[in-house]
Amino acid sequence: MSEDNVLGVHLDTSRYQCNAFVIDAANRSFSRAGVESVLEPRAFDVLLRLLAHPGELVTREALLDAVWGHRYVTPSTLNRIITLLRRALGDDSDESAFIQTVRGAGYRFVGPVTRLSEERPEPQARFKPPPTARIPSRVEAIIGREREIEQLGESLAAHRAVTLLGSGGMGKTQCALEFARQTSDEYPDGVWFFDLSPLQRAQEWLESLALALSIPPGDEQATLGKIAARLAERRALIVADNCDRLAPQVGAMLVGLLQATRELQVLATSQQALGFVGEQILRIPPLAMPTRAWDGSDDSLAEIGSAPAVALLVMRARAVQPAFALKAANVADILEICRRLDGMPLALELCAARFAVLAPAQVLDRLDQRFRFLVSGAAGRDSRHRTLLTLLDWSFSLLSADEQQLLCWLGVFMQGLAIDAAEDFASAMGREPEALVDLLTGLVNKSLVVADPGVTPARYYLLETVRAFALEQLAVRGEEVAARDAHLAYVLRLATSSHADMLSPHMRQGIARLALEHANISSALDWALREPRHHATAVRIAGSLLLYVKSHGIYALGVSWFERVLRDAQVPPSLEHGRVLCALGAAKAHMVFSPMTQSVLEQAEQEAQAAGDDWGLACASAYRALNLTNTGRADEAEARVATAERLAAQLGDDWLIGLAGLARGWLHIARGQLETAAFVLAEVRDRGNDLHQRHFIRMYTGLVSLGLGAETQAAAEWHAALVLALAVGNERGAAGSVEGCAYLAARRGWHAEAARLLGLAAEVRERTGIPLFSSWNPHHEDALRTLRSSLGSAQTDALMAQGRKLRDEDVFNQTLKLLKQISEEPALAVS
Repeated sequence: MSEDNVLGVHLDTSRYQCNAFVIDAANRSFSRAGVESVLEPRAFDVLLRLLAHPGELVTREALLDAVWGHRYVTPSTLNRIITLLRRALGDDSDESAFIQTVRGAGYRFVGPVTRLSEERPEPQARFKPPPTARIPSRVEAIIGREREIEQLGESLAAHRAVTLLGSGGMGKTQCALEFARQTSDEYPDGVWFFDLSPLQRAQEWLESLALALSIPPGDEQATLGKIAARLAERRALIVADNCDRLAPQVGAMLVGLLQATRELQVLATSQQALGFVGEQILRIPPLAMPTRAWDGSDDSLAEIGSAPAVALLVMRARAVQPAFALKAANVADILEICRRLDGMPLALELCAARFAVLAPAQVLDRLDQRFRFLVSGAAGRDSRHRTLLTLLDWSFSLLSADEQQLLCWLGVFMQGLAIDAAEDFASAMGREPEALVDLLTGLVNKSLVVADPGVTPARYYLLETVRAFALEQLAVRGEEVAARDAHLAYVLRLATSSHADMLSPHMRQGIARLALEHANISSALDWALREPRHHATAVRIAGSLLLYVKSHGIYALGVSWFERVLRDAQVPPSLEHGRVLCALGAAKAHMVFSPMTQSVLEQAEQEAQAAGDDWGLACASAYRALNLTNTGRADEAEARVATAERLAAQLGDDWLIGLAGLARGWLHIARGQLETAAFVLAEVRDRGNDLHQRHFIRMYTGLVSLGLGAETQAAAEWHAALVLALAVGNERGAAGSVEGCAYLAARRGWHAEAARLLGLAAEVRERTGIPLFSSWNPHHEDALRTLRSSLGSAQTDALMAQGRKLRDEDVFNQTLKLLKQISEEPALAVS
């Protein structure tokens, strides 16, 4: 079966070559001479649209409609995307070798384009950190930390946990990250990075770690146990950054994980020790100063320039003033600046930004003035902390009024933001989006904002010291309410647009984008539920996340969002409130079998009907039918299915038609009408762009095929379903194909393999909290009877126990091979 058939016609699997560039649509990769670069998702989509029509005019309207749908975007947004593409291709807008502007009309791709073969190897599952837990990419070389990185390696070679201690601005985070980057090959199960600075409780970090491992958060000890079991045999490194405020609690959690695992290692950064048994402390000092005095010789100048504190200051100064150089005329001033700033990396970087307009002597003079007025309010803080605050205050005072405002407002973002978030603030700040992008670029150049180009789209962060300062200034300016309102408006737009993304050909990109925004979503909901005037907005946000939560399989997190909004938002019944009820019911229908799920979905139906929300009514009715069928009440489900089918047809909505078809298929399966179920499911199997729903339908098409004795067809369907589950990162969905493969293996006499597959699938079910649906039970019990009859109960149980200990990714990849092998068996070989 070709990948086109697996992934459907809406998912472009083309590969293009343009001179040295290769663009792979299916894997979303853009590379030059084998070296991959990162493009923003919208930029990638625009490029694909142009490549699909080489030499032809593609109008601005066609690009906007194809890439952004019917959502409003400013003309400048497309201009910015074209600029990014030209930069990536090394193109010149005046003499275009690739993208030609057709004035007033659109664009034409004029470069050479070759469409490459679309034959691809089997997809591969990998155990790796999700985007939210990956280490940021290096932007610039780290200077002067070679010895500390070497010491970290020595400490972690002898011990399993090291805490980097140092005051704010000393570069602990960058040192830890650089060590992680340099040693990542030593951790085959990944480096998992968590920034704890925005968190209020240690439990929030535990929940983040659990979510990254597809574990629904719950009781602390139970969650710790599941995490430990997941990491028990993994060689991975957890980097826990900015543990300061939560040090004792995080320390207790980490020691619990270390005691329950064998090869897991931990690298923490903090301003105080975490205080757990086995913690090794490594204090990170200021950058080293020159050991040799300036004596007028070239040798001494070179030696001074190689000292880490001076080298960092000079390198950063060159970034804003390329002609800058260390020389006899300024060496004394440079040395004194480094001394006054205590060799603190962040202070040196902030100071270097001033070299854009000031000579070293002028910078030093202004430092003296600033230090002269250190206020008594800093009493109790060490001298380095006072130095850093003074530098931050000076850097802030030298920003333009617009830059000051943007920096303060960016402090409300949790764990970073993408470029469109800054653009989204433009209206609230009374500025044009292009101006906000320029201001953000200026803050990056002044070392007040850090850019991570390694994710797509590029993400921007405030270091925690800068973020705390920005929030203090925001309060002083009296603009916190306005900034948090703007942040809430951004998250609302992000959530509502995600609904369209989940139904578009850009579903995978939408999932990847939203996966980075959980902290911002939670923060926005916190603010909205604190302010009664925003309760309705909280409801709109939550109701828009149904398809994301379902597709990505983050049911527990979704339930926590939905339940909190339903509990705390004081709003009357409405279309939006009904959507939240539907989202909660749908998430719970995937997780548990309880009467409460029915009552929630029934209430969602009632509110949708009262509000005239046909889409919401069809969705709630279909999920209610699925839940009723799953709990043995198929006759009661009939009316709900009919409602969903009628409304889906009236709306002409592919997603609803697919969902209603799935519910109808379940009814036929429950009634033993397998031929009819096969026909119904085949009709909707590839309907729409929701890869998770298509995965779900294929799972049941495979189940019906198995029941009809069409085993090669069952294998083909489950293979396709597994590819789709991996595409959206739904681990429980992937385990469903493992279960199906086990049933087929048991029928073929591959009994040991079948038992191990069943063991792994059971472990994933228990870990994710998502049980086996009832229509699978007869096949599951039949497979177990076959195994116990052939192997005996003791050996079956032992092999299943072995399966529980296997690595998920190994089993998923083996399952892909086995299903493909079975699907390609000659028809005559099927019994």
